[in-house]
Amino acid sequence: MSHVRIVAVCLTMAVVAGAGTPRASLHAQAPPAAGYVAVGDSIEFGLGDDNPLDGIGYVSPFGAFLAIALGQPVQVHNFSVPAADTRDILLTQLRAASAAAQSHQPVIVSWGGGGIDIGLVALKTQDSACKQQPSCLGRFNGLLNEVHAAIDRTIATLRQAVGPTGRIFMRTQYNAIARSGCQPSAAVALGDVVLEGLPGTVLDEGLNDRIRAIAAKYSAQVVDLYIPFRINPDAFVAADCVHPSGAGYSIILSLFQAAFVGQP
Repeated sequence: MSHVRIVAVCLTMAVVAGAGTPRASLHAQAPPAAGYVAVGDSIEFGLGDDNPLDGIGYVSPFGAFLAIALGQPVQVHNFSVPAADTRDILLTQLRAASAAAQSHQPVIVSWGGGGIDIGLVALKTQDSACKQQPSCLGRFNGLLNEVHAAIDRTIATLRQAVGPTGRIFMRTQYNAIARSGCQPSAAVALGDVVLEGLPGTVLDEGLNDRIRAIAAKYSAQVVDLYIPFRINPDAFVAADCVHPSGAGYSIILSLFQAAFVGQP
């Protein structure tokens, strides 16, 4: 074999060997990028926002805020679906959300829900007398026990996915029908009871009490929407008596920002 041919064969073997070398051995593997993962219902989806100039809803703007706060790009994954109840979130959003959360470092997760669950029962309830009827409050309590279990399983899985250092935010639910003209005062009062509980009754713990308890159990942070929305529902609830208005989404965003900064 001629000298030129030997050199050519050696060069070919070197190229082939180089092509088979794992890329990670040639270049240092880049660290995973920061990520923000959201699961929830129509509020996380952004329905009702009548001021889209700052972004639809609160999830996308919160992701932009996180990029500034963390000093690096943040990839946003929003798995929320309008009209999803807590079981829907558990069964149809959690798997993808957990996988996305595991691919980022640092990672921030937000959860929202429960409004659809209690709304379906409330539509069938005679609100004017419900607080005086243990059986009526018992129906809500039974529902909230199921909701509690679904939320607990969801947050337990998310905590496992993000690890002990990942940050999880859980929002409470506001009383949407407190907006003027949405429902009679008796219905509004029942909404408050279902959300915040009525001590001394079978429904001593409402939806928001349970959300706060689950957050404490899994070291998540609570973003409390109930009080701000209850103070000024006409400004923060949209005309559909369900979703936040543009101003409502702005308040939600501010509350998430404050929670993130307040407890690093």
